Amino acid sequence: MKKQPEITDATREAFVNAFFQLAKKKNINQITIREITSLAGYNRTTFYRYFEDIYALVAYAEDEFLQEAAQALEGSGADGPVSEGKFFEIVISSFRKREDRVTVLLSEQNRSHFLRKIEEDITNHLYGEKEQTPKKQTIMDIYFYGIFHAISVNLRSKDALSDEDLLDIIQTLFNNWYRPEMMRES
Repeated sequence: MKKQPEITDATREAFVNAFFQLAKKKNINQITIREITSLAGYNRTTFYRYFEDIYALVAYAEDEFLQEAAQALEGSGADGPVSEGKFFEIVISSFRKREDRVTVLLSEQNRSHFLRKIEEDITNHLYGEKEQTPKKQTIMDIYFYGIFHAISVNLRSKDALSDEDLLDIIQTLFNNWYRPEMMRES
């Protein structure tokens, strides 16, 4: 018997929500499937119909966030590649919309993996699927990892910068360091 897509989506979302509720209180590497299923109100067998393990659940949440951000980029009205400033404006807006999940995904234990996925997505949106030289890749790593670290710290901070101030810093860094370095390597 096949379930209706709405029920399937609701069940999957219950597991994801339970995971993120638990992740607010404890290290994501210490969360068990038993805790997730108990909080979600389902059994382990049902969990395994949706996810192979907890890492698959995390990957699903990452991909879901990136798809939502990509849809926001596509709906931005831009023809062709999105400008760097507009890209980060949309990304920060997407972060704010999913702040409860993003703070977990950008936590110390998961940050590196999630940032690599974000960087790949950014690279494809800004530059297409061109091969990058090792030096260009290093410049992008420094720039994007620094920016996303600053965004994640800003999300968690009680004395956070406004999104406009953060975007201004990102744009200044882009114009005064990133773009000149990338142009030098072209």
